[in-house]
Amino acid sequence: MGLGALMFAALAAVAAVTAPPGSTPAASAPAASASPAGNALNVGMPTPYPVQTLAPLTGTTSLPYPAYGTPVPGVNAGTPAPDVSASLGLQQSEMVGFARSPALTIARGDVGVAAAAVRLEQAGLLPLLSGAASYGIDHAQPGGFSATSGTTSGTGVTTLGPSTSHNADFSVSLSQLIWDGGRIAAAVRAARNNETASADTYRRELQTVAYNVASAYYTYLAAERLTQVDLEIVRENEVQEDLVRAQVRAGTAAQSQIATAELPVAQARLAVVRAQGAELAAEAAFVNAMGLDANVRVQPIDDAPPIFSGAPVSSLPVPSYDAALKRAVALRPDYDASVQGVNQARNNLRSAELGLFPTLAGSAGAADDSTNGYAGNFRNSQTLGVALSIPIYDQGVTAANTATDRAQLAIALANLQTTALGLELSIKQALTSLVSAQAALVQTQQEYATAVVNLQATQAQYKAGVTTLPLLLDAQVGLSQALTDQVTAVYTLRQAEQTYLYQVGANYDASSKTNLVRVQRSPATNARAHAPAGVPASARANAATPAAAVPANARASAGDPTQTSLQTNVQRRSAMALLWSPVGPGGTDLRP
Repeated sequence: MGLGALMFAALAAVAAVTAPPGSTPAASAPAASASPAGNALNVGMPTPYPVQTLAPLTGTTSLPYPAYGTPVPGVNAGTPAPDVSASLGLQQSEMVGFARSPALTIARGDVGVAAAAVRLEQAGLLPLLSGAASYGIDHAQPGGFSATSGTTSGTGVTTLGPSTSHNADFSVSLSQLIWDGGRIAAAVRAARNNETASADTYRRELQTVAYNVASAYYTYLAAERLTQVDLEIVRENEVQEDLVRAQVRAGTAAQSQIATAELPVAQARLAVVRAQGAELAAEAAFVNAMGLDANVRVQPIDDAPPIFSGAPVSSLPVPSYDAALKRAVALRPDYDASVQGVNQARNNLRSAELGLFPTLAGSAGAADDSTNGYAGNFRNSQTLGVALSIPIYDQGVTAANTATDRAQLAIALANLQTTALGLELSIKQALTSLVSAQAALVQTQQEYATAVVNLQATQAQYKAGVTTLPLLLDAQVGLSQALTDQVTAVYTLRQAEQTYLYQVGANYDASSKTNLVRVQRSPATNARAHAPAGVPASARANAATPAAAVPANARASAGDPTQTSLQTNVQRRSAMALLWSPVGPGGTDLRP
């Protein structure tokens, strides 16, 4: 029997290794045809197949940490927070961060200080009304002498007695600035600019807290998913090791190949331990971003698409650079804070330049004073006047203040230019990252579908004895990489969306997330190009056949791995090999 018989055995094995999604490893069917050399495996040998779905994320696991080696108790045993739900959505997580962030408390305090400074500057424009009341007693000690009336002593001199008098005074005064050239008014405008800038800083701090929470949110979800993927890779490598051991027992493989198969298992277990550590660190960073104890356990709700289900992915529309930049200029609080900084510097300079301007002020007053020694006999008086103060020389204070504020204005203008350049750069980078993330998600779906078919074909060839163990392990590595890339691409897209929203200043506004588009699959234009090399041309041609064209008896047997025909197997896998393209409302192509 020649190469044709070996290829037939390989194709029969391809049909046998396919298992439906979500099923458990089962024994393969008896080989349809054994090769002359007896390379077909024994009945009951474990059949490896790639996983199609990942379990929902619940935040709980029965695995010790580390999963392999000596467990360390207590390190991964987080405790629930008494006033926080065990699972939170993204907006709920952001709200927790808003309530607990000390940075927001500081920013609110800065706004309060700036508001008080406005009131302090406004005091110079308001009238000053003051009142005073006094009561006094004057008492003189005895011992004075007088040559007039009094008691006559032997020397003929009059001795004075003690003297006491009472007085009372009441007064009211009013003063009002009439004109100072606008110096105080400019200082008030500068203080208001500073208050607005402080409010802008607070708003940007809100956005920063929301962005940090969202970034940690999706980082934790990605870490959890990658741990699941690494655990699945361990399982698949263990099945591959069983496959090799079965061949060794059947006498079709050398004993040394067991060590070759054990190496990927050891590497996969090491990856699981590292993934567990990354997951626990990401969990701590997530709760810390919300202002909680790092040992608190909170599970973020996964809003990413079902990774292997083929469901469309909701994503943000990608605007043009000019449209995104205009939106950022209108919404970014830090840009407005820089504009307010320039206005504040200009008003401070105006106020300093008016330091030598004449000041005109009016005043009025009324008083009622006692005129006798017994706090009686009151007499009132009134005053009304206008005073003009003309500074002539102030020792150079005004000139120094003017020079300082002129330099501060130059610095503020430079800061505004720096902010504008940074805004333009961040918008450009956020847009390119969002486009790349959407495209990467499309490509990872194709990568995964191709890796699935390639691994199955290689497994079938290895069972039939027409390929080598290194090629089988290479195919397994390809699937492992495809699994990792797919998980990474999903959460990288979510991170890119949050980055874009943060850069345009709308990441904590729920209304900005209502206009979503869907990134969904479109049929492959050339299914032949995506079929594995190990499948004959006739089978590759059948890959583009719609599922509805398959006979009913073939579709009915598709769920049984012992009865699955090669045609049905390739058709089911071709459904996962469809290309993806970003499509918006009405079929609009969103690709750049």
